Amino acid sequence: MPLARALAFARSLLAAVFPPRCLACRGEGWDAPLPGLCARCAASLPLIRAPCRRCGREAGAFAATDPCPACRDEETDVDGVTAALRYRDAARDLVLALKFGRRPPAAIPLGILLADAVLAAGRPGDLVVPVPLSTARLRRRGHNQADEIARVLAARTGLSRDPRALVRRRGGPPQSGLSRPARRRGPRGAFVARRDRVEGRCVLLVDDVVTTGATAGACARALRRAGALRVVLAVACRA
Repeated sequence: MPLARALAFARSLLAAVFPPRCLACRGEGWDAPLPGLCARCAASLPLIRAPCRRCGREAGAFAATDPCPACRDEETDVDGVTAALRYRDAARDLVLALKFGRRPPAAIPLGILLADAVLAAGRPGDLVVPVPLSTARLRRRGHNQADEIARVLAARTGLSRDPRALVRRRGGPPQSGLSRPARRRGPRGAFVARRDRVEGRCVLLVDDVVTTGATAGACARALRRAGALRVVLAVACRA
């Protein structure tokens, strides 16, 4: 589907399901290049324009350095991070609307921006895999925010998406409620990947927000144990 038609379809879908209110600020009307956002919120999105390819943070003059000063001493289990936005302002409002506000269409602008960031980075991989939720959390929220973003990203990039390639086999407290050391310990052993789905693949692991990278690291280790060749993390927002 041509991009113009896809965006028109997204706008009509949003208008049919939701009243024309901005998904970020809830103000009336939206008429911006990004479906679901008013012009003010779209213009104020904190885009990451010069990212570090290793950690995904805004690196400015250090963008070409590998790694940037901010992540030079950090351990990582992924083969780089691509992030579209800093986690603040309208970007944070969109993530919260998607994650806790029962507004799945908020994934549309996030997924579009993330897809553009992935294509600009020149490393899309060949399989899009969302970070899974526990069964209890999925039942409570009604959708997996990472998979909603992954769905848009896959459609825009033309990559295959497999939401069943990675499974969360145990739950745990939300990462947002844990200290940094506890976040690093928490997800170990929480995920298992399907070898028949990921072996020999270069995986683009998708999530909504990355903070410490602990969850992404646990997912990457599980994917590699199942034979994935490479795991790049793609997140809508970098905290």
